Amino acid sequence: MPAAARVRPWRDPVVAGLGVWALATALWFLAGGAGPRTQVLVTWVSMPPLDLALFVLSRRAGRAAAGAPERRFWRAMAVAAAIFLAGDLSQVAATLARGMPGTIAPIAVQSAASVLGTLVVVAVALTYPIGVVSGAARLRFALDSATVLTAAGVLSWCLLSRPALTVAGSAGFATAMFGFAVLMVGVFVGMRLGRSGQNPLRGPAAATMIGAAVVQSLTSMVIPSGVRDDLVAVRGLLVLLPCFLVAAAARLHERNPGAPRPSNRRRRFSILPYAATTAVFGVLADALQEGDSRRRWVAVTGLFVSFVLVAARQSLALRDNGRLLDRLDEQRNRLESLLRHSSDITSICDAAGRIRYVTPVVLEVLGHRPEDIDGIRLTELVHPDDQVKLESRLGVLFGGPGAQIRYQARFRHADGSYRWIEVVAVNLLEEPGVHGIVSNARDMTEARAARDLLEHQATHDALTGLANRRLLTERMRELAGGQAAMLLIDLDGFKPINDRYGHAAGDEVLLHVAETLRGCSAAGLPARLGGDEFAVLLPGADLTTAERVAARFRDGLSAPALIAGRPVAVRASVGCAAGPVDDGLLHRADLQMYKLKRAG
Repeated sequence: MPAAARVRPWRDPVVAGLGVWALATALWFLAGGAGPRTQVLVTWVSMPPLDLALFVLSRRAGRAAAGAPERRFWRAMAVAAAIFLAGDLSQVAATLARGMPGTIAPIAVQSAASVLGTLVVVAVALTYPIGVVSGAARLRFALDSATVLTAAGVLSWCLLSRPALTVAGSAGFATAMFGFAVLMVGVFVGMRLGRSGQNPLRGPAAATMIGAAVVQSLTSMVIPSGVRDDLVAVRGLLVLLPCFLVAAAARLHERNPGAPRPSNRRRRFSILPYAATTAVFGVLADALQEGDSRRRWVAVTGLFVSFVLVAARQSLALRDNGRLLDRLDEQRNRLESLLRHSSDITSICDAAGRIRYVTPVVLEVLGHRPEDIDGIRLTELVHPDDQVKLESRLGVLFGGPGAQIRYQARFRHADGSYRWIEVVAVNLLEEPGVHGIVSNARDMTEARAARDLLEHQATHDALTGLANRRLLTERMRELAGGQAAMLLIDLDGFKPINDRYGHAAGDEVLLHVAETLRGCSAAGLPARLGGDEFAVLLPGADLTTAERVAARFRDGLSAPALIAGRPVAVRASVGCAAGPVDDGLLHRADLQMYKLKRAG
């Protein structure tokens, strides 16, 4: 059931109605206004409606169950309710026929129906699947169950050996023995289902059902069915209370069925054996005060058995703990070895970004010893130019549990230089045992340098180092729609220089032209388009500015260049154009350049 559909128990109309009904009945019984015969009649007459309510609610709980075993359990509860209903109707008929006796003594049919219905539920509970359980888990369960059952047996024997049962007669003794059986079986079944991790009852429904079983069993043993007069009201109330609780448990499970816990999350520790041993101590103390030798010896025997069982359970736990510690040591040594020899830096920072743990490889990568950077903010190691970008992404990282970011930044080396580091950071502030930001970092300096070199080679001329046509086109695309000026340059007489002095001399001419372009167009982008053709992009410039740059360039070429040890005059034709940045800007500069070239 979705979380939005869940309701608090006291806000459910059925549970609230059962509660009001139970409260009104309790007040009526405790008021004691009617005689024992009327109280007996009210007790038995109230049972069939509660049985019917349990039948209907169990069927509804079965339809809302999460799986087949759980549905089977609630269907068994519905069958048991039908059996209880038949027995209680027979009891009502017999009570009216006998003229309303003054004791709450069930007839044989009603007692048989109670036993049969209980057996149906117990049989289904005992066959309820508990998943795959290891041998050690079964042994722990057996020791815990034996300890709790020993304590329940001691307590039950003390209740069954009371003189009051002699007064109650055979019917009272049978009722008390039935309560003893319900208690013992209920304890075993409850522990079995609780340890399985697939309990068909969870949360408030489980607590209510357990309360009903405890009240039913203790009532049968403490107040036997043959008691008369002033205890009839108390017994009648205690007979009805489990019926109210069981019906409420069915309704609570229908409203909030929840989801069964995975079988691999079974509890490995239970406080019940220790609580049971403490209860046996209490029985022994009570027996010592009363001086009853039989109760004293039974309590001593039960205490000894409980001590042996708890000691065996503790020895088993110590053995398991020893094995667990050995595995933890092995895993810790393996993890430390992996971290120590890993080429990646693993670190943990707290919520304030301060380093709380870093692997030793940080000394090899960044030259810092782990203890030297412990407690400093991670961003203090980041290059100032990269801190702005990193700070903008930290909001995402600290946004919630499990948030993750990946970034590259320059981290300061101990020698003052910077290394490019790629970092993957995960928010594990709410993870038990971690409570921090876990980062895995890898040195990317060489890879970054190789990548930058490839990018430079793809966008720059290999000989002159100027931008190539690709980079010029990309820059014009970025400035599309804006204002710019363009210079297009073509060298005059370059081929004769190549033919006369060789290609090496031609390369020196090209380098001389490139250096001259850099000197006169610092605010622009000089580029070599290919061969002896160059260009300069001047963002935001007008035609006048372009012509001044062209004049400086021609002045720079006016002095002969020393090529292969000889002075060589280098001349160039420069076409200028200005206007909106588009594909026609370079074309207009080209037309202007050829116009000047034809004019000499």
